[in-house]
Amino acid sequence: MRKRFWRYVFIAMVAGVLLLLCTPLIVANGVRLWIWWQARQQHLTCTIEKIDAPFLGPVELRQIHLTGKGATLIDLTVARVRLTLNLRSILLRTRERAIQSLSAQDVRGEIHRQESGDSLSQGGWSTLQKSLPENFDIAPLNLRLEDGATVIILREVSLSGSEIENGTFEARELVISSPWFRQSFAGLRGSTNWQGDRLTIAGLSLARGLDIQSITADFSRLSQESIGLEFDADAFGGKIRANVSNEWSARPSNWNLAGSATDVSLEQTSQSLGFTDQVTGMLHACKFTFRGALNDPTHATASLWTELTALSWRHRAADVIMLGAALYNRQVQLQQLYVKQGNNQLTLNGEAGFPAKDFDWFNPDFRGNISASISNLGAFASLFGANAGDFAGEVAVEGTMSAGNRKIGGHVTAEGKALSVLKRPVDTFSAKLNLTATAFEIEQLELHQKNDFLRGQGKMDLAKDHAYSATASFAAEKVADYLPLLPAAWRNVVTAGGISCDWSGTGNVGSHAGMFTLHGHGLRVSHPADLVPFSAELQADYGPGKAFFRQVHLANEHASLNGFVTVAEKYFQLQAIALDVNGKPNLRGNAFIPLSLAKVAAGARLLDALDPAQKADIDMSLDPTDVAELSRALIGRNDFTGTFSTRISFFGGVDALQGWADLHMHDLAAANDAARLSTDAEIRFSAGTMNTKASVQFTGSSPLTLESSVPVRLVDQDKTALTEALSASVNFPAIFLSRLPRYLSRDAFRDGILSGTLVFAGSLRHPTIMGDVQLTNGNLGLTPLHFSEMSGRLAFKGETASLDFLNLGNQDVSLSLRGDLRFADLNAIDLELTANQAIIDQAPRPAGDCINEIKIDPLPAGEPVIGNIDRMTFQGGLLGKPWTVALTDHRLPSATAPAGPAA
Repeated sequence: MRKRFWRYVFIAMVAGVLLLLCTPLIVANGVRLWIWWQARQQHLTCTIEKIDAPFLGPVELRQIHLTGKGATLIDLTVARVRLTLNLRSILLRTRERAIQSLSAQDVRGEIHRQESGDSLSQGGWSTLQKSLPENFDIAPLNLRLEDGATVIILREVSLSGSEIENGTFEARELVISSPWFRQSFAGLRGSTNWQGDRLTIAGLSLARGLDIQSITADFSRLSQESIGLEFDADAFGGKIRANVSNEWSARPSNWNLAGSATDVSLEQTSQSLGFTDQVTGMLHACKFTFRGALNDPTHATASLWTELTALSWRHRAADVIMLGAALYNRQVQLQQLYVKQGNNQLTLNGEAGFPAKDFDWFNPDFRGNISASISNLGAFASLFGANAGDFAGEVAVEGTMSAGNRKIGGHVTAEGKALSVLKRPVDTFSAKLNLTATAFEIEQLELHQKNDFLRGQGKMDLAKDHAYSATASFAAEKVADYLPLLPAAWRNVVTAGGISCDWSGTGNVGSHAGMFTLHGHGLRVSHPADLVPFSAELQADYGPGKAFFRQVHLANEHASLNGFVTVAEKYFQLQAIALDVNGKPNLRGNAFIPLSLAKVAAGARLLDALDPAQKADIDMSLDPTDVAELSRALIGRNDFTGTFSTRISFFGGVDALQGWADLHMHDLAAANDAARLSTDAEIRFSAGTMNTKASVQFTGSSPLTLESSVPVRLVDQDKTALTEALSASVNFPAIFLSRLPRYLSRDAFRDGILSGTLVFAGSLRHPTIMGDVQLTNGNLGLTPLHFSEMSGRLAFKGETASLDFLNLGNQDVSLSLRGDLRFADLNAIDLELTANQAIIDQAPRPAGDCINEIKIDPLPAGEPVIGNIDRMTFQGGLLGKPWTVALTDHRLPSATAPAGPAA
């Protein structure tokens, strides 16, 4: 027995020695296996480069890398971790901490919550709590936390804690960015306390006037998937306390928030947070509670009470703003919204219920009261962003409103006096509004300003089609006083005068009908022409897609216009149009034009607004009219003199017109211009072809005669008219350019004789032209060519033409050119010019440059007369293609690239 005993003792001693010798290997591999297993349980990946576990010494882990790609993206690296393990607690599973001390160096990482779901399992949170150490020291820590639009960044953080003594906290920078808040704090320092799984950091100075007395993170319930946060801060002269906890064991996670604030300076707060607009005042008191899921507030409970005093922001000021509200059992109760600003006061209260189903949002359950006594409307309007100078006066409002069980009711009355709305005075204002379960009614609406007024009443059903009926009357002695209230595009139409109008209408969402009568006096129109003041009488009925003016009467002292007008969706019609000047009949006729005025007003081209499915019908006659008399009657001055008369009769489709027109104009001249123009023209339409015979006579020149047959395609002009056959001949034996009216010449020619004969055939796109044009002794005015003298002759030979000569000159230079013109396609014209003298390009430019003028100067003295430009080529089109200019240089193997579009 004795020998056996010593044998067992020896074996035990050998086993113990072996165990002690193998302990580092066992601990190292055990730690590695445990970390791998725990990471695998949480769908994470952890790699460790090396683990050292010396006997009776701390375990050291190097180059740890933890990653995860589940609901939360995790990417953490730690250069070195030292752990002092409590093997007794680990092996015997006692309640003591498994880790006595933890030291981590160079911790870097990112935690990004990508979607809803558990970051760790319940067992993972339990393991994490059991792994909290007695003592810890982490430095430095660089971490980015991201959850949706909220980002928190920690830079160069050092954190230590112990259960027996205070630790330290230091951070080079803390950045918080969210949709509601963005700020960074630098150079943070404080002390820490670590007791009972609760970490407290005290004595943090975040910014001037903002000091954290203490902030405590509670990890004692991590195993139950709950965490808490408490803080106590001295904030800008006041106090802020809050308690926040989150329980995520169930879905959705449950939040508990409670906070209070007293006597916080808003001015110091705005300066510290970097607001660009100065805010002054004080948050005198505030209490807030919330319990529930943040993403499901309908099932939460919350309360808010706040009081702001002496508030001022962006020229907005209020003495007191108080708000009290509560959320409980799907009911929102607005206990009070009270605003006091001097003698202005507004009070709102009421309650509303959250709908049980989504579609019930359109049938809310609420009831409330409003009461307002406003003695300074301008100051009160400034609270809501308006310009205080645009409003003034006194307003009183009283009313109730309720809705429930798909029934709505309420009654609101408002009265005002000595008002100014958008700087427009209103002596008195009153309104009575009723809301029932089926209709909204304006029982009374009246505004008065001296003799100006607006009165109205109406009713609208709240059913699906919103059927309504209403009447209104208004009058304004001076339209100019109300122009700022109109859209900018309308302000230049009628700029002076007075109007009155009566209107009544009925309809629904998709259909409107009614009538109005308008009377105007002293009306002045400035656009599109500045007319003499006139009076107006308009009576109209309108319905879906159509308006009929059964009376249109515009008149001034010398002129009167009467008729009937119909404006429809795809046409407008003029009936019995009669214009009289000084008691004499001038214009008479009727017109039906398939043109949509709505499209024209929206910016469409006239041709795009035509309706090819309808037929036009125009029958108008203008008796011989003294243009000067007509000008004085309409615009009050003599812009033109002469006589004018015409008769027009067209009918048929817009691309197949039939009819005729005669035009006679004699001695038409502009003011301060002796040049006169006379013309007689006969126009005949047959199946969309316009046959014209015209004679134009300029004073002192031979008559210009024209005969033509040209297709007219208003809708299909690009597809048809450009390729249909045409014929025309023009003969102008001698036109003295100095005697052209200035409204035609625009001072381009000051002297010269233009003569020629041209015969056109082919089509508009591919014409053939025979004849010639010659300019003799031309004297130029304002042109981009920088020449004052021009003469030349162009001879046409079908699809080509030759420029026999073109002489250009000014006081410095004289240039003679000849050339060839090719125009088989009017959108691909090619003109080549060759000079009789040497030409040198003195301003070479890169290919592709845009030019807007051509200037030719004499060579500087002493320059050798060796021209390098052999030919100038102009290419472009008359149907929209831009023009280019190319210069052929004999020194180069080929012509230079085009110099770009010529403006």
